[in-house]
Amino acid sequence: MRKRAISVLLTALLLLNLFPTASASETVPCLTVDSSLVIIGDSNTVFLKRNNPDIQAARIYARVNATIAECASNYSRYHADGYDYGIYQLISALEGSSFRTVVINIGTNNAGTPSESYKADYRRLLNNLYEKNPDAVVYLCKILPINPARYDGPYTSVFTKANIIRINTAVEELQQEFADQGFDARIMDLNTPFENSSGVLMPEYDSGGGIHLNTAGYKRLNQVVQTALAMGDENADHSWSEEEILIPASCAETGLVRKVCTVCGAEGTDVIPMTETHSWGAGTVNVEPTCEEPGILHRICTVCGEETDEPISALGHIWTLEEVLTEGETLHACTGRYSCDRCNETKEAALCAGEVFTDMPKKSHWAHDAIDWAYFNKLTGGTSATTFSPDKIVTRSEVVTFLHTIKGRPEAEGPNPFTDVRQKDFYYDAVLWAVEAEITGGTTETTFSPRNICSREEIVMFLWAAAGRPEPESTDNRFEDVREVDYYYRAVLWAVENGITGGIDETNFGPKISCTRTQVMLFLKAAYPILTAEETPEQPEDPTEPIEPTEPEDPTEPIPEEPAPAPETP
Repeated sequence: MRKRAISVLLTALLLLNLFPTASASETVPCLTVDSSLVIIGDSNTVFLKRNNPDIQAARIYARVNATIAECASNYSRYHADGYDYGIYQLISALEGSSFRTVVINIGTNNAGTPSESYKADYRRLLNNLYEKNPDAVVYLCKILPINPARYDGPYTSVFTKANIIRINTAVEELQQEFADQGFDARIMDLNTPFENSSGVLMPEYDSGGGIHLNTAGYKRLNQVVQTALAMGDENADHSWSEEEILIPASCAETGLVRKVCTVCGAEGTDVIPMTETHSWGAGTVNVEPTCEEPGILHRICTVCGEETDEPISALGHIWTLEEVLTEGETLHACTGRYSCDRCNETKEAALCAGEVFTDMPKKSHWAHDAIDWAYFNKLTGGTSATTFSPDKIVTRSEVVTFLHTIKGRPEAEGPNPFTDVRQKDFYYDAVLWAVEAEITGGTTETTFSPRNICSREEIVMFLWAAAGRPEPESTDNRFEDVREVDYYYRAVLWAVENGITGGIDETNFGPKISCTRTQVMLFLKAAYPILTAEETPEQPEDPTEPIEPTEPEDPTEPIPEEPAPAPETP
């Protein structure tokens, strides 16, 4: 049934007589001509031949000052290919069997002729042609545009844009008139490809007088004529390109594509071979994957029924520190027992976040120790069970959560003024505490903007405010991008003075640069002794001492879209 539908569609498309607009090329290899193609014209046809000696036409009947009345008469003087052939009986010379296609490009010299008189003479020519060969294909050309501003001859009142439009309108009316009678009369538009936005002849094709074309123009004219002829030639040898899939191919049946000739714009169809790509269903897990062993997924193609088994990647361990086994001067010098949340397997290894997270920076990285410190002090968890996301940009809600944890998660007493902070949000208590403690405010009276990303200037402001907004001991400022009028001026001086951060280079602080989780961990580790000095004066400096109470950051919080990473020089 499907194959029959494709056959019917193919037949229908081939029967369509479509003539879409096409972009022309220098040659038209799809055009097929024989001795029955005739061109009738005026000076533009004479010069067309002179500039294109290999033009694809059997005979040319043209004279420089030809008019439609002369073409319609039996006796006229014509130049063919630029040579005087004496007296021609044009209509008599075209016997019925001697022509199949006629291109008529006459009208510029009739610019001053009344429309009805022009149409009467043109109608007489067409009647003579169709009387000799009723099956002829006759192209009525919309004549080339002119540029009256560049014409300085004796016919300035005749060669006007309005008269060219009037003649072309008459050509269109005649084509419709004969097409309605059942004759194969077609329009060949030689006007549009040569006019500019003002409707006059493009200067790049003008020979200088506003009426005739230069060499490039006549090359282009030959191109346009050949393209139009090829579009209407059912036996043409086209250069096809695929344009639109009418029936998609599958792994079980062929498909169908509409194609368009890249030279002349003609349309056709092609059969698409069956694909080798299957439409697999969701499948069934035959063997469950484990932390270390892959599983097997059995799938069936929903189109052809083919079956296959695919491997499922091993899940990987989810390690959690269960117990510190040995102490050391640094975290990496300590050892601990880790257990897998999935399979309960255990391992003994150094206290290193790299034992838990698959995306940790190397141990030689400038912020590796700070991440270890933050994780094992339970200041933060990962963004998932196995990832830390060191290059993820931090948000306002995350920073206040870090500070809230360092301060021991104190409770806020006031109400929630923010419409974008909900009680179920992991940062709810932290935001209310931070506002109540005057560490930060909202971005408006009713919004906190918890997902807004934080820059270096904002981070130092958070830390400075959490430390009680102390005055820096020195006003010596080496940064060109930090001014005394900036709201973060004292915070930057304080942070640099206390070794919490430096600049991005000797003379720039980079206040607008966004901060990553890695950089914030370094800030927090450096500021930790200051932030905890007042509340816990006996707080040991050993970073392996956990902060209480201890709850990791909510790993289900969506990660915001990440801007370009900041330089790794906090």
